Amino acid sequence: MLIDHKYVHRHEKGFIICHWLNALAFIMLYLTALPLYSEYFHFFYTILSPYTFQILHRTFAVLFIATPVLSVFLAPKSMKHWAKQIVDVGLNDIKFFIYFPLEAVGLHPKGMPKQGFYNAGEKLNSALQIFSWFLLVVSGLALWFGETSLSKETMYWMVPLHSAAAGLAFAGFIGHFYLAMFANPDSMRGMKAGNIHIRYAKAHHEAWYEELIARGEISREEAEKSILKNDA
Repeated sequence: MLIDHKYVHRHEKGFIICHWLNALAFIMLYLTALPLYSEYFHFFYTILSPYTFQILHRTFAVLFIATPVLSVFLAPKSMKHWAKQIVDVGLNDIKFFIYFPLEAVGLHPKGMPKQGFYNAGEKLNSALQIFSWFLLVVSGLALWFGETSLSKETMYWMVPLHSAAAGLAFAGFIGHFYLAMFANPDSMRGMKAGNIHIRYAKAHHEAWYEELIARGEISREEAEKSILKNDA
């Protein structure tokens, strides 16, 4: 059954909380690292001392590391489903990227292959963030604790590795932010209220939409009625 006759459930509350905690940690890690990469941001040190920035960076690093672990306990079903979706790649996911340029500017082109709970772009971004998270954590912990236990040669590579991983993660973050805020703003409701409009679900996740109907979680009649009412 639809929520308020027009919304369909999408995310658990625990999953949403961890999503925003991860976003907060990443943004703060990026901001507290900026003075290290450019003198242009040294004015930050007039607000807080370099030592305070270091403490803040490490504090948010702990949150960044802990969030995925926390999400396993707060939203186990969502995390299991997310993990399964990432590796479930088919022909429709590959075809998705043919139409993606139009999708990226807020259009929904005809011929777009039906997408599941997560579309191919979301799957790719998830894989990118997992990879960059791993590199950031390994290199970050090495920089934090490895000076006395790791060789100079190993430590030499940790700064460029950490920087490259941060750049990779930031590129994915910017793309994710743009698509959620500007290209497909209706998707933001899923990460705020935990549900999305059935019209958006059908337009952007039609394979999942059909699954919901097949499982009896919503009826085609109520879904189409809601879509027609909204489009009228």
